[in-house]
Amino acid sequence: MARYFLDTGPIVGITFLHDLWRTESERLFDTDNTLYTCQTAVYEYCNRTDSNSVETADIDWETEEGRFGDKFSTVRAAQGNLDIKLRSYDDDELDLDTLVDLFITEARIKENVFPQSLIDEYIRPNLEDFLSEEIGDQDLTSKVARQAMDALCDTIQTQARNKKNRLKRRVKMAPEQDGDWEMEKRQLDFVGYRDRLILCDAAFMKDRGLLDKVVTVDSNHMYDNQKKIEAILGIRILLVKDEFADDTSYLTSGAESKGQDTD
Repeated sequence: MARYFLDTGPIVGITFLHDLWRTESERLFDTDNTLYTCQTAVYEYCNRTDSNSVETADIDWETEEGRFGDKFSTVRAAQGNLDIKLRSYDDDELDLDTLVDLFITEARIKENVFPQSLIDEYIRPNLEDFLSEEIGDQDLTSKVARQAMDALCDTIQTQARNKKNRLKRRVKMAPEQDGDWEMEKRQLDFVGYRDRLILCDAAFMKDRGLLDKVVTVDSNHMYDNQKKIEAILGIRILLVKDEFADDTSYLTSGAESKGQDTD
């Protein structure tokens, strides 16, 4: 078994059916590997608000704020809007592409995914698969379309809460740091403040011989600076889309030496 430290992105990815990295995050969570995260990642995931900070928030898995709350509330709002919009369509105006396009618009996916070509590559197939199965061999009438979209939104919300509960059981919390990490945090000034906290938590575990890999979806900050981060902290930054692509090599990559995985 390998051990991985999770940034916030893969945690969000496993939660929502329409997340950009849903498929790769599911592959990560469906292994027997040991997964860790930290208080800062959980804060970003479901506790962050405009009026608190990672230092002042009561951090837990039950709260529905942060990135979880943002995505969840957007789907809930989209559900009502989709029902209204679909009532204005004639039956002959409806097809699977139209339904997927409507959901992508109402769930504000285009506002949050760049480049938008990634939507067609990663998000659209999951939506198409769900809606195709939901509609089955029925004629795609306005009523059937509304029912299918309602089922999609209900499923996303129900799954999200179930996945969040599963995360609490599946992911281990990193031990509390000891020692002074201020010098390392200053050296990591090329990433954001909370990223620095997450990386130092991972580095503390690396120093204890527990792991040396951080899995992220952040190709702009963490991954682009992976060589700098490895030089400062001795940890490797892995992109979930690369490490858990459509193959099975990750299932057997866990030969470990002195508590650290090698591949």
